[in-house]
Amino acid sequence: MKNTQIKAFTLAETLVTLMIIGVIAAMTIPGLQKTSEERTVPPKVLKAYNTVSTATKELRSEYGPVKLWPFGNVTKLMDEMYIPKFNVTKNCKTDGGCYKAGYQPKSLNGANNNDFQNGSGWYTFVTADGMYWAVGGGNGTCSYTEGTYIKKGCIHFEVDVNGPKDPNMLGVDIFGFEVTPDGVYPFGGCPGCNTSSCSSSGNGWGCTARIIKEGKISW
Repeated sequence: MKNTQIKAFTLAETLVTLMIIGVIAAMTIPGLQKTSEERTVPPKVLKAYNTVSTATKELRSEYGPVKLWPFGNVTKLMDEMYIPKFNVTKNCKTDGGCYKAGYQPKSLNGANNNDFQNGSGWYTFVTADGMYWAVGGGNGTCSYTEGTYIKKGCIHFEVDVNGPKDPNMLGVDIFGFEVTPDGVYPFGGCPGCNTSSCSSSGNGWGCTARIIKEGKISW
């Protein structure tokens, strides 16, 4: 009879191969995920911006000059004016119930940002596209200024474009827009404003104007 030998991988060779595949996957998959997320974020930011801008334009034609709106009463402003313009699936108003326990947004510099949590009068809601919103900083005279990214502010809309999913970071998946007497501007994009806060040493809010302008995350 003819002696036939069957060649096969040894257990050690198989384990080494699996280890190599695991190392390659660990190195490449996070990068692919990051690239995919970065491609989807800019269109979401632009959509959020257009939503606030369109609503504000419609409200101006219905209620008159922006400076006459009740910015000193955020709940009244939202309930009666803005909320009907949004496709809202969950409205928590100021009770903080829209966000799960442990949700803690971070600034680019690593500091905590508490706007999306309950308290401080922030008005929160969720829209059908999965975006999480927080509205606050109402100023009855539309003269609110903060850092380099807000001037002549009446009230600001902040949005986590992918909801509670990570990274929950300003300038990465959390962005902001300011309603002013002259229109709605992305943080950092108003006249006399700049995006200097869009850096590892800044809070990241100025990245809103930058991502709309560049159409990508380049920081």
